[in-house]
Amino acid sequence: MTGSHRIKLIAAFATLYVVWGSTYLAIRIGLSAEMPPALFAGLRLTPAGLVLLAFATLRGRPIRMRAGDLRTTAIVGIFLLVGGMYSTFLSERVIPSGLAALIVALLPLWIALVEWALPDMERPSAQGVVGLLLGLVGLAVLVAPRMTGVHGTAQELGGIAIQIVGTWLWTAGSVYSKRRPVKADALVVTGYEMLIAGTVLLGIGTVAGEWSRLSLTTRSVAALAYLTIVGSCMAFTAFVWLLRNAPASKVMTYAYVNPAIAVGLGHLAGRAGLVPPEPIDAWTLAGAAVIIAGVALATSAPTRPPRRASDTES
Repeated sequence: MTGSHRIKLIAAFATLYVVWGSTYLAIRIGLSAEMPPALFAGLRLTPAGLVLLAFATLRGRPIRMRAGDLRTTAIVGIFLLVGGMYSTFLSERVIPSGLAALIVALLPLWIALVEWALPDMERPSAQGVVGLLLGLVGLAVLVAPRMTGVHGTAQELGGIAIQIVGTWLWTAGSVYSKRRPVKADALVVTGYEMLIAGTVLLGIGTVAGEWSRLSLTTRSVAALAYLTIVGSCMAFTAFVWLLRNAPASKVMTYAYVNPAIAVGLGHLAGRAGLVPPEPIDAWTLAGAAVIIAGVALATSAPTRPPRRASDTES
């Protein structure tokens, strides 16, 4: 490995870890600056999609897609970004950014669970099953105190529920995209996903009357610009480059690094007054430790081949 390539790897991993971990805080900052959630999400995705498509064009990638592939891309984009990502914008109105990130960290576990249930997809090994169970225990640690009134509020419980549903919608889109692969460049596909989802979210915001509540302050514009340029365009480009230049198992380590960064940044931002206070209590620490351990086990575990037809019929 040359020195320049090693530097590129370090820079790409740092971008993936820090930037994607920090997007939860940027969302929280924008929401605290009175940005309405649907327009906030739509104004993030629409220009990011256009930038990715323009970047693909400059690199000589064809951006025309077959009608069937474009339809699949639209469905995946709506599940992932309107269903999944927009849920984060909704939930972070009432829950800390670090807590939202911890729930999103469960995504690899939900995906593994759905694939386990489907007869024609890879199944988790014993290590993967242990990781799944640990992740569910960690989620219970976060939710149980709020359900019993020991810690947190009913409003926070509602935000957690929104975020969990969002991860399920993201899971559905992820599994659908695996079962219906699109024959197009990754930048182009992601650009269309963002553009389509962003347009839908702008429509939701328009119907909800959010334009009259749109607040373009220094903080809200800074958060929007960060999410669009750095969080979407730069971080995704780093992600795609890493998938081609590093083992997938190492790339996926972002799934359990991002939550830790998000919790720490949210706590520091709360102490600095950038967002409402995000204290790190014993419940959050315990839930975070168990969830991150579960995700680490599950994402690093080998998988077993799909069930044979004879196995499902017996």
